[in-house]
Amino acid sequence: MSTNDIAPSPILALTSDDQIRAYVNPTRMTILALLAQEKGSVSGIARQLGVHPANLTHHFKLLEKTGLIELVERRETGKNLEKLYRAKAYQFIVSAGGGANEQKLLALSILRDNLTAAVQSLTDPEDERPVLGVLKSVRLRSEDVELFGARLQALADEFEGHAAETGDVYSLNVSLYPTEASSAPAREIILRPGAESKE
Repeated sequence: MSTNDIAPSPILALTSDDQIRAYVNPTRMTILALLAQEKGSVSGIARQLGVHPANLTHHFKLLEKTGLIELVERRETGKNLEKLYRAKAYQFIVSAGGGANEQKLLALSILRDNLTAAVQSLTDPEDERPVLGVLKSVRLRSEDVELFGARLQALADEFEGHAAETGDVYSLNVSLYPTEASSAPAREIILRPGAESKE
């Protein structure tokens, strides 16, 4: 048995494309959150997430390769060698370089990837957990965009502050971006499975 436990840093800024792309996957973000709390193995994290360990192996490899997790302990468990990992930080912040346009593209790509992963995970036809989707076009002045973002962040922080002990974990995916529908009146689409869509 070898041990090299580390205490995660409070915050790690991700600046390289490889690290950012490794981080922005919802499954890998969940793994990092769990490994920030305590060291864990692929099989241990798989048990917590209710998935087969084979579904997580490539995620662990990518996180280790990009330096977001570190191998901290090896344990002999009979015929097997169990590897335990720890996150390099408690919190990761995406700090993308490049020009303003590249940063905008990265932000929307991250949101797209997050939604794609969510779509792929909703394969159980018996899953009755609610999903809410809102698509609305609205005309904003540039100074209102900052205000709008601040109010959305405050709302998310408010609910995070009194998170329930039980229940399902939800992701909030918010984007505000220029659209080609500049001359069209504001339109709103609200999607709630089991309810009529408003358009």
